Amino acid sequence: MYGVASSSLEWSRVDGDDCEETPFHFVSLPDEETARKIATRAILVRGVLECWGIGDDAEGLKRAVAAYPEERKAPFLAEGTTFKVEVEDFGTKGGHSQLISRLESYDIPFRGRANLRQPDHVFWSVVSDASKTASLVQPPKKVIFGRLIGRGDRSPVKTYELSKRVYLGPTSMDAEMALLMANMAHARPGGMVLDPFCGTGSMIIAAAHYGAMTMGFDIDIRVIKYGKHDMKDSKFGTRESDGTTLNVWSNFNQYGLQPPVALLHADLHALPMRAHGLEGTLQGIVADPPYGVRAGGRKSGSRKHRDTDYKISEEHLDDHIPSTRPYLFGEMNDDLMELGARFLAIGGRMTFFMPGILADEDPIADLPTHPSLRLRWHSIEPFNAVWGRRLVTYEKVAPYDPETSAKTRSDAVAAREARDDPDLIDRVRELVYCQASAEDRKNARYKKFFGDKTKADVLAEHRRDA
Repeated sequence: MYGVASSSLEWSRVDGDDCEETPFHFVSLPDEETARKIATRAILVRGVLECWGIGDDAEGLKRAVAAYPEERKAPFLAEGTTFKVEVEDFGTKGGHSQLISRLESYDIPFRGRANLRQPDHVFWSVVSDASKTASLVQPPKKVIFGRLIGRGDRSPVKTYELSKRVYLGPTSMDAEMALLMANMAHARPGGMVLDPFCGTGSMIIAAAHYGAMTMGFDIDIRVIKYGKHDMKDSKFGTRESDGTTLNVWSNFNQYGLQPPVALLHADLHALPMRAHGLEGTLQGIVADPPYGVRAGGRKSGSRKHRDTDYKISEEHLDDHIPSTRPYLFGEMNDDLMELGARFLAIGGRMTFFMPGILADEDPIADLPTHPSLRLRWHSIEPFNAVWGRRLVTYEKVAPYDPETSAKTRSDAVAAREARDDPDLIDRVRELVYCQASAEDRKNARYKKFFGDKTKADVLAEHRRDA
């Protein structure tokens, strides 16, 4: 529900503070054009209304509509106008058959005529009553009436759904989530959005949909350079006899999107960036890091100690796959914060996923921090009753300072070394493992991840890698 306000954006729950989960919110926006732009871009928004009234029942709504300023209502109820009333109920059925009786009880003075095909104005009649649907959240019953300002547009979710994409990997991000993350990063024309773990390109595809220029890094050169040919049994690096292949570029061609400015074989822990290049220029960073609940992230390097640097022979340069070693969760967070602080423009956004434990009293206590970055949003997606993943968004609020950033990293490393309790990944891994019953441990999916290892084996192996 929308109301005219000053330049600040103010949110409140329709149902007050008694219900944290409600499908309705009040928001104050500067004008209708802003409301329409938000509605068309925010894929989780059903619609934005100018709320004429809200009540606990029909009589309460009637009083609220009567009290709404006449000068706001009159232009849309006047003679010579056409209108349509749509039913958008929550948790209850049968609203369409009740529409006429509803409007009569609300006593709304329409003087124009109804037009169901091309009306001048559209109104929504909403009854929120989930009391008979136990599977839904249970906000208090509300009856709402308002003028529709803008409809949400979920068509991009269908356009980019993974089932129709030509090039996929096992961790390709769901289209809806990728679009949400591109929105959180404020992807828009004229800006550059980077994904440092781009894989098959799901997140930069979403950013490109909103008009942004894009760039991707990935430590696995096979994913971004070689792709795979169009066969079910294909593997990275194989090609058709005519030399064609499917890769990240194929996905951009499929959707007619502006291709990435660059896709680089790169390691977040050792970025191939020269000073004074992209620093301070990125509009957004979007990432789904390999935070390693079951399989850890990887960074460049070998577990074997080498006394001197080694050089790849000329004949092996083209097909050489560099060695990698474990990339620890805390270290990866330090590198992400450094990336955002160094390369984002002031006001730029960085959004990425982290694991989360639902029982934690302070859900943001484990989040990384940096003096140049401010946490803007934090939300939790539960996987089950005990753990899930968290989507966090930071905004760059201060210029990057190398000395301050280096001290921030060293302080974070020292804090991790000094703590007695396990870090977040250890605690999540233990939760995931402990949820498995003795019977679960016999099934194929469980053995795929853990084999015959005991809980102590799994945690000891992780700490040894560390």
